Amino acid sequence: MITLPPDEEIRTIFKECCEKLEIEGSGKNMEELVIYDMTDGTRTSTELEGADAYFDGGLFVMRFIHFLKTLGAKNSYINVIHEGHKERVNYRDIYEGMRRHVEMYREYSKKNNVRLRFVGKYDASISPKDTAYDLRKDLKDLEDATAINPEHTVHFMVNYSTRWAAEEGKDFFKTLPEVNVILRHAKGYVNGDMWLYGKLNNNSFVYAQNGSSSINWSDRQLIMLIALCLRSMVLNKGTHLSKKYEGDEKDIVRQMREIELSFIHKSFYDSSIETKFKKRVVIFSSYGPEIYEF
Repeated sequence: MITLPPDEEIRTIFKECCEKLEIEGSGKNMEELVIYDMTDGTRTSTELEGADAYFDGGLFVMRFIHFLKTLGAKNSYINVIHEGHKERVNYRDIYEGMRRHVEMYREYSKKNNVRLRFVGKYDASISPKDTAYDLRKDLKDLEDATAINPEHTVHFMVNYSTRWAAEEGKDFFKTLPEVNVILRHAKGYVNGDMWLYGKLNNNSFVYAQNGSSSINWSDRQLIMLIALCLRSMVLNKGTHLSKKYEGDEKDIVRQMREIELSFIHKSFYDSSIETKFKKRVVIFSSYGPEIYEF
């Protein structure tokens, strides 16, 4: 089990990050924040091989969830495997990594009152070919054991596809919370069949250039990543479908976006306190892109 920092330390670092980003990191804002973390880059971000790389990716997710929970977020989504992943040449490594996560997440969720939900198609086996171990029972046990945990609910997309959510899983999917930030690691797009059906109508997009490998991210960097997702949510709130321009707001947008070509690029990286490589994240406002290094 990994060592997690004290709650007060997490909150102190988060407050410092929000001050740098000039946003309000209030409990109200954090409770509203719902991130869909599209993890990626696990195989290429470190020298770890096979299932070890995916196990490390699971540690990244656990730390990310813990910081969200501690800061007051109530829900999150994590992509794990798509229905089509079972055809990948390395699916056995992915599956073994998930199998190794089971006891770790069981212990973590029990200690921290986190609810685990597994969203996807389970009426058929998700095991690799010639593998007897059936992970579905473990997932069901984890879901049942954590069903009343109140602090934070994480929705793991396992054997998921948008097609399933729009058809077989449609009624269930209606009960899930809306997402307002898509966090995408390593790639600048959302795969068509990993779209969260009906849950992304008010989303904003955050691109993290660095892969979701735990050993590459410090606690401070992960907390800054969350703060940047919060900034993305705040900057884009109210801009979907119902946006109304008041006063000279349209003139300001035109001046900054079309004439000045607004572009923010800031670095908060401090090699005197940071032990990990620099991270880079891109978010977007109504005026243009914002790049942050930390």
